[in-house]
Amino acid sequence: MPRRTRPAIEQLIALLVLSVAGGTAGADGMHAHGKHVHGEVTVNIALEGRTLALEIDAPAAQTLGFEKSPRDDRERAAVKAVDDWFRSGRNMLGVPPAAGCRLTKAEFTPPKLGGGHADYRGSYLFDCAAPEALAWIEVWALRRMQGLEKAEVNLVTPAGQRQETLRGGAVRVTLR
Repeated sequence: MPRRTRPAIEQLIALLVLSVAGGTAGADGMHAHGKHVHGEVTVNIALEGRTLALEIDAPAAQTLGFEKSPRDDRERAAVKAVDDWFRSGRNMLGVPPAAGCRLTKAEFTPPKLGGGHADYRGSYLFDCAAPEALAWIEVWALRRMQGLEKAEVNLVTPAGQRQETLRGGAVRVTLR
């Protein structure tokens, strides 16, 4: 079976948001990001064949602890550290080792701090050698969030589509 391309995964995530979260798709086929709510993070996960797609949308208040322009060296260092982390895609999620997933693509555009609300958004693709071993996914990125009240996790997998709300430090969602 031919491997799906990135646009197919983006369409899968867009369909997920439309069907599960009630969002709207933009002209580019991607979903329109939800409203900016402090304390809340949105995570989209799609699995098709060997491809696992992850998208994270988090207010800068949760990732940095502020949304204003950095005012001192400590704040500039915090922005650089979070930007580097989102850009790299490292430690965004955990999966069963038997799944053999490896990051193949990370996309991130830094937020515009200081002009009101700012969001960190990252999109990541993983190739999983044994996707049948993906019984669960842990969204490790949530562990780094500050003041997080809940994470809305939208899932599209071969088992179907659904939305889960993670609270109280929970990071694991089951895929079956």
